[in-house]
Amino acid sequence: MKHKILCFVLVSLVSLAWVAEKKGFAYGKTWVGRDLEWQIKNAGFNLGPFHVRTVFMLSNAGIDSNIYYGGGPEPIKDLTFTAGPAFDVYLPLEKKLIFHIYESPQYVYYKETERERTWNNYFRGEAHLVFSRFVVSAGVGRSDAKERWNTETDIPIFRREDSVQGSLFWQPAKRTSFNFSYRMARYDYEESSLEAFMYAEKLNREETSFNLTGYREVSSRTRLFLDAEYGFFDFANPASQKNSKNYGGYGGFEFSPLGKIRGRVKVGYKYLDSINPQRSDYRGIVGDSVISARLMKALVARASYKRDVQFSVWTDSTYFLESQYGAGTSLYISKNIRVDYDYYQGTNDYPQEFGGQKRRDDYQIHAVGLYLRLQKDTAFGIIASRWVRDSNLDWEDDDRDFVGFNLTYDF
Repeated sequence: MKHKILCFVLVSLVSLAWVAEKKGFAYGKTWVGRDLEWQIKNAGFNLGPFHVRTVFMLSNAGIDSNIYYGGGPEPIKDLTFTAGPAFDVYLPLEKKLIFHIYESPQYVYYKETERERTWNNYFRGEAHLVFSRFVVSAGVGRSDAKERWNTETDIPIFRREDSVQGSLFWQPAKRTSFNFSYRMARYDYEESSLEAFMYAEKLNREETSFNLTGYREVSSRTRLFLDAEYGFFDFANPASQKNSKNYGGYGGFEFSPLGKIRGRVKVGYKYLDSINPQRSDYRGIVGDSVISARLMKALVARASYKRDVQFSVWTDSTYFLESQYGAGTSLYISKNIRVDYDYYQGTNDYPQEFGGQKRRDDYQIHAVGLYLRLQKDTAFGIIASRWVRDSNLDWEDDDRDFVGFNLTYDF
């Protein structure tokens, strides 16, 4: 059904492109059009009409002291790595209709724990129709991956995500623009033989969201935005009683990836309305912010703040509140040598009592890295991290150490 929807959308876009005016500005006069143009021009190479960027990544290759983060019967130490390519392929037609495909198959290897070896795959396909003041976009996505999906999950769980999205962007003036977007996603989980939690029974669902966002350009590399969101969550198992509605209002700033300040600051208020009147609702502050700033030529500082509700598999409550803030720095010893340090501290709060008390987990992460640029498009990093969880439920206390390396080749 979703493939039929995509075909209908793409045929409609092609028809519109055919009747669109052929004179005008390349990629329109909007900042969205300029971003698309930048992505196409910075692809690694051309293959006929296609613009292609390819990256090969070998990541988290090393020794993990606790591959199940305490979720298994006993801590298990193993040698692991994740490896695979990522492809970005662009096909621009007369600078008005742009097709984009992202594909990334990743193999996850464990030396001793064979049951955790797996292929993960991430796919996204999009079409953008660019007018002078409008950009119409539509796309689909699919991921099949075995991962830890939030800080509640200790053991990697396989999840399939199918999504459909669309947007209408309008920039009526040089500094003012608006975007209306829609997204629907379906999540299907598999069960784990290592845990008694019923992931499919508790978490299989469809999510639908609508967003209306207004932007105001403050400078050539900074935009102020205000966003209103409405969404609803429909769980496959009616006995889960997690069906909910979501209302949110957010604001903040977006910074260009080409400036001294990069990233996004987003903070707002969310109301998660549990349809079951016996379930707790959430009303409060949420955030999703990651920002970096080059303070000096050789010094970059980073900060992050994330706070939101997550659907819980651990309890029968609808959600738990996940909060995390972090800070870090990068010191460039030379043009090709960089030292990183990052620190994160987080908390998971559960509204439902368990054994007479509400569960609360506090965790900390320390991470250091030494990165070497071997060639213009090749980078090698030696990394080490420590993760510690301190819970008011003593049996949930645990820790994990990792030492290894990353290798990235961009061609």
